[in-house]
Amino acid sequence: MKALFPFRRATRPARSVALASAAVLAAGLGTALTTADTAAASDTPGSYTNYGFPSGAGALDNVTFRTTVTKDAGPGSRIFWSHQFDFTAGSSGYTGMQSNGPGQERTFLFSIWDADEAKPGSEGSYCVDFGGEGVGKSCRLRTDWKEGDTFRTRLAHEGDRWFGVTVTNETTGASFKLGSIRAGSTRISTGGMVDWTEYFEWNNPKASCDDQPYSQARFGLPEGDDGAVTASVASTRTSTSCASRSQVDRVDGGTVQTNGIGNSLRGPVTGLGGKVVDGSRNVSGDPAILYGPTGGANQAWTLGGDGALHLADNGLCLDLKDGGTANGTPVILWDCSGAANQQWRYENGTLRNPVSGRCLDVPDGNAADGTPLAVWDCDGAANQKWTVPATP
Repeated sequence: MKALFPFRRATRPARSVALASAAVLAAGLGTALTTADTAAASDTPGSYTNYGFPSGAGALDNVTFRTTVTKDAGPGSRIFWSHQFDFTAGSSGYTGMQSNGPGQERTFLFSIWDADEAKPGSEGSYCVDFGGEGVGKSCRLRTDWKEGDTFRTRLAHEGDRWFGVTVTNETTGASFKLGSIRAGSTRISTGGMVDWTEYFEWNNPKASCDDQPYSQARFGLPEGDDGAVTASVASTRTSTSCASRSQVDRVDGGTVQTNGIGNSLRGPVTGLGGKVVDGSRNVSGDPAILYGPTGGANQAWTLGGDGALHLADNGLCLDLKDGGTANGTPVILWDCSGAANQQWRYENGTLRNPVSGRCLDVPDGNAADGTPLAVWDCDGAANQKWTVPATP
């Protein structure tokens, strides 16, 4: 296994995650390797749209993809929305956009397996080697994006086997080039095109279906040779892990991929004085405390479909210490177990534990950084008011 969290997918060029997973959908996707479902070390959602072009359509000089993240899972999420393609000779590639987790800039990227030449595009872009399940080149640009903006991504042959990717925000008009990579072919195949959503915490053994945040993205139909030919949806699929949390809907002009269904977005739980619920060192047994917002993983929460508040990365949940129910019982982090002392109901701006009937409370209204949290009789006071990540 590579690093616990592949900061960018191309550092773990998961031909095994997308290419072969999509190959399960329909024939003709290229080399079949290990699927995402069998390779995964944990349970995370994922979804795939397979495309086909009209019979008789020849190889392409360029192809245009579109992506709109219609529901952003939050800056603490680790999700890759990608377009995958094959060449008529040589290997394959993908291009897309990533949310890279707490404190990390978001990224657009373009990668080709088995390539050994690349050059950056617009200012701020850069190209790197990658390794893992295959090797190749990847060109990237760190830049933020907004929910609802539609990005048009154009992959085009530039001559002598060089392919470049240009991304245009159709909402704002801004455009940038990720770079150019030299492939083993001069043409793009009409076979093997797949759009997919990958939750790349799949290789964290502590990830679960309940701690992966909700997201939704719309993928447009690929258009070849400047719109001369348009693909259609051949088939769709969701990962077998967390299958009930994923859905692909066919819509006019493409598909909508929804993942993390039943869970909230991932983000802070904000309370008294604008401070947030903080997981200290993100270690089991640590107290949950009040602290100023930092954007760190120890403040990135998901209210799961199981009713627990899940903290990012280490499989920990907000827990009543030793199963206590009395006023003043400390609230701590503990391995997620589904137990009653880890259940929370968001009601009228409060977080109530059903088994105790008490609410998450800042003792004595002390808004100082580091104040340990507890439960207390629900009274609706300001020190029991919280804003949690939304559940769509």
